[in-house]
Amino acid sequence: MKRHVWGGAALVAAGALAGIAAMKVHISFDDQPVKAAPPVAPVQTGIHPALPPPSPAQVADARAISRTFVQVAEQLKPSVVAIMVEKGGGGAKRFSRGRMRGANPFQGTPFEQFFGLGGEGGLEVPKQVGAGSGVVIESQGGQGYILTNNHVVEGADLIKVKFSDGREIKGTIMGADPKTDLAVVKVSAEKLVAARMGDSERLQVGEWVIAIGNPYGFDHTVTVGVISAKGRGLGAGQYADYLQTDAAINPGNSGGPLISLDGEVIGINTAIKGVGTMIGFAIPTSMARPIAQQLIKSGHVRRPYLGILMQELTPELATSLGAGAPQKGALVGQVETNSPAARAGIQPGDVIVRLDGQEVEGSKAVQKAVLQRQLGQRIAIDIWRSGRQLTLSATAGEHPGDAGERRVASGSDDASPKGHIGLQLESLTPQLAEQLGVRDSRGAVVAGVDPDSPASEAGVREGDVIVEVDRRAVASAEDASRALRAPRQGGHLLRIKRGDGALFVVVPAA
Repeated sequence: MKRHVWGGAALVAAGALAGIAAMKVHISFDDQPVKAAPPVAPVQTGIHPALPPPSPAQVADARAISRTFVQVAEQLKPSVVAIMVEKGGGGAKRFSRGRMRGANPFQGTPFEQFFGLGGEGGLEVPKQVGAGSGVVIESQGGQGYILTNNHVVEGADLIKVKFSDGREIKGTIMGADPKTDLAVVKVSAEKLVAARMGDSERLQVGEWVIAIGNPYGFDHTVTVGVISAKGRGLGAGQYADYLQTDAAINPGNSGGPLISLDGEVIGINTAIKGVGTMIGFAIPTSMARPIAQQLIKSGHVRRPYLGILMQELTPELATSLGAGAPQKGALVGQVETNSPAARAGIQPGDVIVRLDGQEVEGSKAVQKAVLQRQLGQRIAIDIWRSGRQLTLSATAGEHPGDAGERRVASGSDDASPKGHIGLQLESLTPQLAEQLGVRDSRGAVVAGVDPDSPASEAGVREGDVIVEVDRRAVASAEDASRALRAPRQGGHLLRIKRGDGALFVVVPAA
């Protein structure tokens, strides 16, 4: 309040002084008249615009662009959905009585009344509620398939999908791919409108784009921006090739579409760089479309791979490789044993310069090109090796991690309830070994543990590396899963690497 009063007083004082300066005043000293000062001319205030107002034609052009945004948003409105999820609660237990030997860990403390055991001897998990977005990409036979982010629906006990016409329909997860953070939710409903999927490869930096989603629960919010950059890597995953946009994206936009002026989905909004920074990221349709098709068809993803570790070819590296070394390409740092690349004859130190006759700028371009191939497809690989140009031929194989994930030793893959071990496994790769700090190059990485499973009770943790099952070495997730499915009296003996140490645990047999 003082601030406003002070401002007003300052304005009044300035007005009074201006009035005095404009008055004609006769003042005399020693009877000598003093001539009045000449009137002061009024001060001209205000800023005159340097440019004329926009012409009717300019206004019409701007309105035409605005009208385009309106029409695109209206066309996509029926296809964009708000997704509400619930996790935990409903009597779910995080700790079983068997694991805690029937004791309340808070017994005798001031927290006993707040953390008492439930009726079946477990600590109840509080219900968590979240929200995200999605877009209908296929509709047939009363079934609709909605593309969204995996992190929106991962671990959900209940999924509700809200459409623009007010319908709320229960959804189920058709399939998910954590590596690319994509998931497909299936709903049973008639009269669904599927959005058109566009070609993100044709996008240019600077093009207008529109984001529609459910930020902070405000469903069907429309924001506008441009493509700020392409091919961004966020360090969030193995397959990072994001579109960057300044269209406002906020929490709750995840899973919603990024749309071109043609009214086509060209990306799935996924991440932001801080709230309010106007730096958002979307998974391009060049990656999302084939993933979504596989999830709809089979519920899982089979990814082609060569089995090489690459790095960018810098000018310093090119110089160190010797005379005639290429200035562009991907430098091979490591080749996995028995991988498609190894069988093709690729060696560490090779520089990949072309795939199927197309030049590649660097390692990211090689990875992207391989991911766009089909399993079993032959790939012509031109390399530079010690001053020579060679053309090798490799057959795109299935990524071992994907194969292992489809053979997870969990209840969802087991025929009987007794087969629920509760492990999600992924084959150990050199990249994962480096991240986990283990020296082994073969084994099965524990990617997830069901909290209420035999594996969890046995003490298996996420990030553990299973190197032996029943005193036999396992080379991959598939090996470990097969061994864990075999009947065995008394349970399976697992040898696990954990950090710098190793230990044995016994998990009940499936």
